[in-house]
Order: sequence, then C-alpha cells, then structure tokens
Amino acid sequence: KQRNAAIFTSPIAFKMIELLLVSMIVLPVLLYIFHPAIKVMGESTDVGVINETLTDETTTTTPNGSETKRHCLSIIIPAYNEEERLPPMLQETYAYLTKNRSKITELCQSALCCQSGTTTATFEIIVVDDGSKDGTGIKTRHFADETVSTTKSGDSMRLLTLRQNSGKGAAVRAGMIKSTGALCLMVDADGATDFGSGLPKVLIEMTKLSQSSTKKKEGANDITSMMAAVFGSRAHMEQESKAVRSAVRTFLMNAFHFFVKTLCSSKIHDTQCGFKLFTRSAAITLFSNLHLRRWAFDTELVAMAEMLNMSVAEVGVNWHEVDGSKLDTSKIALALVSLGMLRDMICVRSCYTLGLWRLRR
Repeated sequence: KQRNAAIFTSPIAFKMIELLLVSMIVLPVLLYIFHPAIKVMGESTDVGVINETLTDETTTTTPNGSETKRHCLSIIIPAYNEEERLPPMLQETYAYLTKNRSKITELCQSALCCQSGTTTATFEIIVVDDGSKDGTGIKTRHFADETVSTTKSGDSMRLLTLRQNSGKGAAVRAGMIKSTGALCLMVDADGATDFGSGLPKVLIEMTKLSQSSTKKKEGANDITSMMAAVFGSRAHMEQESKAVRSAVRTFLMNAFHFFVKTLCSSKIHDTQCGFKLFTRSAAITLFSNLHLRRWAFDTELVAMAEMLNMSVAEVGVNWHEVDGSKLDTSKIALALVSLGMLRDMICVRSCYTLGLWRLRR
C-alpha cells in the first residue's frame, strides 16, 4: 500500500495527471478551431454542378475549335431559396446594365486599361442555385427567356445548379470558375447593395488600381493578368447605425473588426459585404484556392489576397436591409455566428501559417 501511494504521489505521476488534464482541455479546443479544415479534407472540391446556358451564346472560331465569347463583365449571383427576392434584383440589375451600357463600357475599358473604342461591352449573368428547395431555378429561367433573350445585345445568362446545398462560398466559387468575363463581380441575390451606384464605384476604384499597376510595370496594357480586387464596404454606415444598435451588437461588430484586422488584413474593414469586383486572374487564383464554403469564406479571400500581396481596395457602397434574411438576428444567435466566424478566421490563419494549406498561383 505504501508503495502504491508513493507511485501516485511521485512527481512523475503528478506530471502525467497534469498532462492528461491539459490534453482533455486543449484537444477539444484544437478540434473546434481546426474543424473547418478537418471537414474540407473529407470533401471533394467537385460539388456537382449542372450548367445551363439560358441564352444564345456567341462563339468565335479558333485554331483549336470553337470558343465561347469573352464578356467584359461577369456578374455572379449565389442564390438559395430566393424565388421571392431574386426576380426583382435581376430586373433592377439588368435594367441598369442595358440603360447605362455606354457608361459601363467606358468604365470597364478604363478599369482594364483599354483604349476607348467602338466596341460595346457585353455582360454575363450567372445565377448559382445552391441546391434550392423552391422555384429559384424556374424564376431564373423565366427571367432569361422574357428579358435577356429579347434584348439581342450579345449578353448571356447562365444557371448553375449545385446538386445539394453546399454553402455560399461554394456557390460563388462555382460561378467564378465558370465565368468568362475579364472582370468578375460577386453580388448578393437579395439586392441589399444598390447596384446602380455600387457598380460605378467599384469600377472607378479598379481603374485606380490598374493605373497604379501599369505605372509600376511598364509595358502592361491591361489588368486581366494582374491580380486585383475591390471590396464593397458598409463600414462608412457604422456610425449612423450605432444609434439604433444594441450594446451587444455594437460590441460584436467592434470585436469582429478587431479580429479581421489582426488575422486577415488591415486594409479591409468590411469583409462580409456581398459586393466584390475581381480581375479575371484574381478571381481564378483566389477561388481555385478557396477552402471555406459557407459564411466565413469572405475572410479567407481577404487573407489570401493579403498573403499574395494582391492590389486591393475598399469602397463604400449604399446598402439597406431586405426582408427575408436567412440569418437569425437574435442576440444569442449573433453571438454564436460571431464565435463561429472568429473560429474560422483563426483556422484559416493557422492552416496557412503552419503550411497545412498552400496557395497555388
């Protein structure tokens, strides 16, 4: 008995017990932090996409065969159960594009460092149905038949349908990879960002980035090969909204911004605004490397752009609440969502720092 008591009271035994207790605490924390990385390890990058061309595609003949026409601007719209909010958003967006085609052509040409000419910009609209259970796909086809097909302007519209709900990040990734535009714009299906004022702002900001790049790299005549991104932002609205926000929401907002600055980038304040413009090279590079598939995928985009030393800018856009949000806005739910996004940011930074994830250029 004395010998057994001596074993359990020895310094080695205490160290083993201490190590066991620490492991019982640390291991679950590590599993929680790296859960997003562990989850994607067992998932295929192929989410199963059904690609439907809803309008006549203009093709050109090349030595290697027929090629789909390259558009000036691709607009990628992720949608999940959006049969109510998507149609008016599409109507407003396409009406603006057709009414202001000359203006947008000039802005796109400036953003791409192209000389102004007689070529008129054409647009590509890609709706990515993220496994919706409602009539999102039906409403999209109807809009294409009734509106886009009748303009005879050279614009195209496509519907990508994911075989199962895979997350907003997965939906945007599928749309970006399948797009053909020299510039690629990500837009939310709810129409919360004012498209008419937002598009010129991000294009003008992209022009500034492209002009800065061409000064640094003599001989470059466009930025399709340059990696650049412009992030729409609601940060300028924070002071106005603080008056109507609760103390809990204000605290969560400030905490989130602190961790974004620390873990992702000090250049971008609002990572979650669903209005982002990319050059083609940036879109393909970023979304080919994307791991996160749900709400926090924007933070990985920002982190990757920082690591790649990509030319980035942030510009304020007009934004308003739209009924029908799928995000639970109760205090407890917001706290849990914020905690989950913090976990995802730590996971992203840790995986790239430790070399578990590598950027393919």
